[in-house]
Amino acid sequence: MEELSSRGVKQVRFESDCQQLVHIINSSKQWPALEPELDAIESLRATFISFTLSFISRSLNIRMDSLAKEARSRDLHFSIVDIVVPEPLSHEVSMLGPV
Repeated sequence: MEELSSRGVKQVRFESDCQQLVHIINSSKQWPALEPELDAIESLRATFISFTLSFISRSLNIRMDSLAKEARSRDLHFSIVDIVVPEPLSHEVSMLGPV
């Protein structure tokens, strides 16, 4: 989110296969144990004109889930974010609607 904001992107859509996380971030309920993280997310969220966070089932998110698991298994951290959808994923993204 920080990278997108720093690049001047104003409309974002995030999808997560963690339904509980999506609910926590989208709800107005207080979560004291997560307050610092939620405050940081809310501050970043305010920098966008349009911000959407929605749930996507893991079965529809197989490729991204596999990439994330592989990165965790190799203890990889990514600091480069590209705002262009990678070619191998463009078909899946277009099936889900506009980004």
